[in-house]
Parts: sequence; C-alpha cells; structure tokens
Amino acid sequence: MYICSMGAIDLRNKWVESIGKVDERFLRMVDALYESYVKDETDFFDELPKEIQELIDEGLEEAKLGKVRIHSDVMSEYRQKYDILE
Repeated sequence: MYICSMGAIDLRNKWVESIGKVDERFLRMVDALYESYVKDETDFFDELPKEIQELIDEGLEEAKLGKVRIHSDVMSEYRQKYDILE
C-alpha cells in the first residue's frame, strides 16, 4: 500500500498550482475519476432492483437470527451430493 507523506492541504495546493499546466485529456481523466469517486459515495443498494434489495434484506435478517452455515460445510455437502472431488 502506498502512503503519501503529503497532507490534504499540501495535496490541494499542489493541484491548484498544477491544474493550469495539464492538458485537456488529463483533465478529463481526473474528472472521470472524481465522478466515479463521488458516485461510489452514494449507496449502491438504492440503485439495485427492488427484488434484489428484498432478497438481501431477507438474507441479512436470517443471518441475524443465526440461520447461517459455514461455507466449508456447505461445500462439503455439495461435493458429497454431486460426487465432486476437492
């Protein structure tokens, strides 16, 4: 993971100075990145079809009630049922 030693204020100042030096292509890439970032901050759940939202809510409720199984147990059961080797 890359950790930048610049703080937010330093980064803003760097880009305020640099924005006049870059070409249109670069500006469009930065704009697309920004739009993608802003969109990611919105909750994608609200954009899912209603049926999918209901299924997710149902699954979350079942998980709260303890109606869950460990993945390895489920896989073991299906390997036996369908005679699949690991």
